[in-house]
Amino acid sequence: MAFYSKYILPRLIDLAMKNPATTECRSRIIPRATGRVLDVGIGSGLNLRFYGPRVTRLWGIDPSSELLEMARPKLKSVRFPVELLPHSAEEIPLPQGASTPLS
Repeated sequence: MAFYSKYILPRLIDLAMKNPATTECRSRIIPRATGRVLDVGIGSGLNLRFYGPRVTRLWGIDPSSELLEMARPKLKSVRFPVELLPHSAEEIPLPQGASTPLS
């Protein structure tokens, strides 16, 4: 893997997604989630702190293993099970025609 995509790009994405406008938008929308949630493009886990008590389980999908590793420490702050999946949105691990993830 190229140095840029492994070490530089994930940190740039994390930094860009921490901007105040995006954070404010997250703080209004994400707490509305309930039940079992699929967070497509979970990245470094910046959404995790905004999920409320009505979430019972979360699957976070992202093609960047580096961003998923940045998200792992944030899992300690949530009170529901979270599974991080190293896939792109085109590869969501769902059975054909199903509405729930495999695990």
